Formats: sequence, C-alpha cells, structure tokens
Amino acid sequence: MSFINAIIPSLIVSLLCLTKRYAMIQEFQVSNFYSIREPISINFLPSSDDKMLDYYTHEVKPGLRLLKLGIIYGANASGKTTVLEAISFFRDFMVKRPDDKLKDMGFIPFMLDNYSRDKNTSMRMIFFIDCEKYELKCECNEKVVLSEQLTVYTSSRPTLLYQRSYIPEMGKPNITFGSKAGLSKKSQNAIEGNTTNNCSVMAAVGASNIESTRVDKVFQYLSQNVLEMLYPRMTVMEYIKKQLKNPSQKEIKSFLLQVLKASDFNIVDFYRSKKDELESEEDLIFKHTGDGGEFTLNEELESAGTKRFLGMATILYKLIHQNCFFPVDGIETSIHYELFSYFIKVFLANSEGSSQLLMTTHDINLLDEVFIRRDVVWFTVKNESGATSIKRLSASGLHRTMSVYNAYRQGKLVKLPFLGSIFLEN
Repeated sequence: MSFINAIIPSLIVSLLCLTKRYAMIQEFQVSNFYSIREPISINFLPSSDDKMLDYYTHEVKPGLRLLKLGIIYGANASGKTTVLEAISFFRDFMVKRPDDKLKDMGFIPFMLDNYSRDKNTSMRMIFFIDCEKYELKCECNEKVVLSEQLTVYTSSRPTLLYQRSYIPEMGKPNITFGSKAGLSKKSQNAIEGNTTNNCSVMAAVGASNIESTRVDKVFQYLSQNVLEMLYPRMTVMEYIKKQLKNPSQKEIKSFLLQVLKASDFNIVDFYRSKKDELESEEDLIFKHTGDGGEFTLNEELESAGTKRFLGMATILYKLIHQNCFFPVDGIETSIHYELFSYFIKVFLANSEGSSQLLMTTHDINLLDEVFIRRDVVWFTVKNESGATSIKRLSASGLHRTMSVYNAYRQGKLVKLPFLGSIFLEN
C-alpha cells in the first residue's frame, strides 16, 4: 500500500499533463540590458523549506515543484523594475514581429562603462509546458539578432527544435530545424521567409500558418499565458472594461464584487455605460450603499485606491482561473497595506493551477509577515559602477529565528540608501 500511495500523486500529475495545459517559468537570465551588466537570474525553484509548500508551489512534473510567487525589493533606481522589463522585452520580442525590418531592437545596453555598449545582450528562459522542460535563449545587439535557440528536454538530454545564427557576409539569418520540431518543409520555408534580422524565429512562427507542434505550443504559451507588464502609472480602468467584455464577464463581475465586499468596500454593483449615445467610449458606474439607500458614482469620482484595487482584483481573477505569468511593477501603489497583504493571501489560498506572480514593491511590512517564504523574496542592488545585481533572501544566511524586517532595516541584508544630513546648505 505504501508503494501505491507513493506513486498515485505522480500518476495524477502525469494525467493532468495530458488533459490540461500547465506551464510555468523556472528561471530567467539576462545580461547587458539597461542597468544590468553582468548576468543576473531569477528562478522559481523552491528551497528545502517545507513551509506552506502546497500553497506556494505547483508540481509541473512528477517530483518537481515551482514557486507561484516572486517579490522584488530594492531602492529607487536599483533595477528592480528593469528585471521585470527584461522579461517583458523577451516576451514581446518572441511573439511580436517588427513592423519595419530595419527597426532597432528597442533596448539599450549597459552604458556606464567604455566597453559594455559594444557587447551583445543575452537572454534565456527555462520553462515547463505540459510536463516538458524547454529552454529558449537569444543573443543580439541593438540592430540584429545574432543567435536564437529552442531546445526541449524529453529526457535528461536536450533536443534541438531550432537554431538560428547570423551570417554577416550574407546579411541575413541562417535557421536550422531539428528533426523533433515536427515542421513540414513548407512550414520551415514560411518561418524562414518571415524571419528578418530584427525578428525572432518564434515571432515568425506566430506569423506563419503552421501545424500544431512543440514550437507552436511555445509560441502559444508566450503570447497567451505570459501577460504584459503592468506599471504603477498605467490606468487599470481600460483593462477592467476590456475584461468585462469577455464571454465570461458574469463570472468575472461576480468574482470582483465578492472580493470588493470581502475587502470592506461599500460597492454593491458596477456596470459599463456609454458616455454618449454617439460615442463608443464607456465609463464604469459604481453603485454604493449610503445613508438612506444606494447611490451611483461615475468612475472619475472614485478614489485612486478603489480603482487600483479593482484592477488588482481583476488580475487576481486571471491568476486564479487562467494559468498565467503576470509581472506587476509597484503592485502596492495606492493600496493600503492590509489590502495588499489580503491580495497575496487570496492568490496563494485559491490558486490551484500554475499561475505565477512576479512583483516589485517598496512596502517592507510584508517582510514582517510569518506567511511569507524567504525563497520568494529578492533584493536588487546597484554597485559603485551603477550595475544591478540581485540577491535572494533564502541565500542570505539569515538565521530562521531572526526577523527579516529588522535585519533589512538594520542594513544586514542589503546596503540601504544613505540620505545624509537633513539640513541643506544655503
């Protein structure tokens, strides 16, 4: 019986891999990208800590779990947003074809020395789709993609799906497809025809009418499940309205109202309304309970915090129901800490799929919470040369009985900004 009990969970995971798509990112590495000079990586492999393991992780293949959450701290201009921007750039580069084949790549290498600006930028992502491990990497300068490669691990050894290199003499890329790519000669020719010097092979896959293969499966994951980055300055109202136009809008709206009610907002309903009969632009109208009944307010009259939290609740719906990777910068913007903490708890308690949330924040109150695992916390630091590095809390050597919050405030984890005298010179 003990043997049967041991193999049943693995069998269940294997069956899920066959019946429902689960995909997660294991690691992302980048070098020579804005403030990042030397290679840095962020990964979602959990430490040996078994604290709340079922809430924090998802089993992507028998015996391998990945974390659902990543939290990046750092001083202003330390590079924490740049880490998210690198992932966002990689995603866009892999799924979007440039509208001009002579267009620059759209990033800047490290500029605070005399040699990095002439070096290449490298990116690599390791991820799982349907229990299979993939590695996608590229190297480029500001003008040209120099190399690109996709491999899959159907066993302990990698199998090449495609490889691309740049031939300066010919001024164009050379693409080789592996036998396991499953692409017909017609599909290979179509992909080659759509691949320009500033366009990834993966983006060319999306622009070509090809058969369903592992290569196409990777494109679908990156384009549909790795979501665009959400910045603090971005308005969330249009995003909310867009989600409410989905066929499942009743389920989304019911979920949002439930979260708003649990978070002690006095909003009992909201709905879309056209600003003018002749215009297509819409407002959100909120219905509140007040003294003597229910009253409606236009979205312009709602607080920034209310609108931001509604946006976060919409993100929460996606994370719980749609198995996605979501990078969010300054997630606590305009939100009270208790709501911020509640958001994370609801995500961890209700997300049974493979969704992942990678966020940046300045709110160090979270470091004082007992429910936060140390392996989900990262710190970005800039050295004297202005280059960004990243450190993981679980690798800091901090004793498990010591307060993370106090250690951070005392500068034991990372060097805190020195603000100098409060008195200014005349």
